[in-house]
Amino acid sequence: MALLRHASTVALATLASRVLGFARDAGVAALFGTGVVADASVAGLALPQIARRLLGEGALNAAILPGLARADAEERAARAGAALMLFALAALGLAALCLLFMPQLVALLAPGFPSDGPREAGAVLAGRLSVAAIPLAILAGVLAAFANAAGRFARPSLAPAAANLVVLALLLLLWLAGAHTISVEAALGWLAAGAVAGAFTQFALNLLAVPRGFFRLRVDVAALRAALPMLAAAVPTLFAAALPQLRFLIAAAAASGIAGGVAALFYATRLVELPLGLVGASAGAVLLPALAGSEAQSGGRTGIGAGGIEAALALSLPAALGLAVLAHPIVVVLFERGAFDPAASELTAAALALLALTLPVQALEKILIALAFASGLGRLVSLSGLVALPAGAVAGFLAVGPLGMAGAALGVLVSSLVALAGLAIGLGRRGLLVVPAPSRTRLARLVLAALAMAVAVGLGRYIAQPVLAAGGLGATGMLGALVLAGVGVYGAAAWVLGGIAPALLGAGPRR
Repeated sequence: MALLRHASTVALATLASRVLGFARDAGVAALFGTGVVADASVAGLALPQIARRLLGEGALNAAILPGLARADAEERAARAGAALMLFALAALGLAALCLLFMPQLVALLAPGFPSDGPREAGAVLAGRLSVAAIPLAILAGVLAAFANAAGRFARPSLAPAAANLVVLALLLLLWLAGAHTISVEAALGWLAAGAVAGAFTQFALNLLAVPRGFFRLRVDVAALRAALPMLAAAVPTLFAAALPQLRFLIAAAAASGIAGGVAALFYATRLVELPLGLVGASAGAVLLPALAGSEAQSGGRTGIGAGGIEAALALSLPAALGLAVLAHPIVVVLFERGAFDPAASELTAAALALLALTLPVQALEKILIALAFASGLGRLVSLSGLVALPAGAVAGFLAVGPLGMAGAALGVLVSSLVALAGLAIGLGRRGLLVVPAPSRTRLARLVLAALAMAVAVGLGRYIAQPVLAAGGLGATGMLGALVLAGVGVYGAAAWVLGGIAPALLGAGPRR
């Protein structure tokens, strides 16, 4: 019960962070749309933002916790202090390299930016101003792992949400100062300050969460040697956790030749990541135990894998098709205000309509990655990801010409599919991924239920098009009605077709 309670706390805190992060991005969209500031800030702040998000959600736990668990209290304090010093040195070195080579990094991340234009110069400026956020985020991740090792979960899991609140406060001050009246450089300075302030907030809260005396900052050669494997183990775990963000960076590079393309792709990605966070948290805390319960008793990890697949698809399939069908009205209702004009909505919706289809693929990938790490197959995760990234890059850069924003999003879909296929084949060959016939039947029925929902929602959108086009509260209310109708149709169809087993849904919470 304690494990479920901790999982629920982390899940709720993660969801709060995702929602506040979306509010932050909506604020940036309202202030700057998809113009020069938005494009430059997305490219320039990409690395600090990725570091803060990954390391704020426990990405270093798998690398640090095993090394601490095998030590007594005295040895653990020495190892923890040594690990903190090693990660600090590595983080400072990484920040120095980013500061020195920021123009080259921007050229790599956004090759479509004109080399002598304001987007390229602004991205370099934002990147250099925010480089301090990288070591702060890395140290925050190490401290969060220490707090988790000590059995403290609430404060580290709430730290990302608090960081987003700090950034939202800065955006409010920027709006009050008149964002549309200040220079591009000043606006980028405000956004860079927000990135650093958010990273510092996470660092401070996680430091306060670590019990007094848990680590000892003292040069100890034996402890440093014992901590080195933690630093080495961080590379594959961070790579696996960063795969969605790395795919976005590649897709953004493909879209950088389109004016406003980098910012539009970022906003579309955030809309997809919100339900993806819901899938991950809900599947881990409630639905995965419920759906996998009866199978896990007899099937071990394969049962958990099959139940996890059902849980992931039960949530992500309808979300993906709903986002795809309602892409344009969703973008209009959530983003179109202030500097975010109808042209920006068209650009973002074009990316969202295809990017939404990656949602069930990435949700399944999360389940298989967890299964691979639990089985000691971290190398399989790394190899699948390394093969998938160039495949997505080729697809995205080739398709962006004829398809525009949809082409950049296609690269993300191809990369996700390749990685999922590699994981499924690798786990299947080892006998670790077995989907029983009843699960396959339920999955097929879930697909049919999701398709029925998509048809119903598409028809409803066609009928309600005049109301949606009028905008305002009427469009917001109609969009909400369409979403609720879609949920109802999907739930009813899944129930009638037998895609969701009511007994399994109730078993986990009762236990």
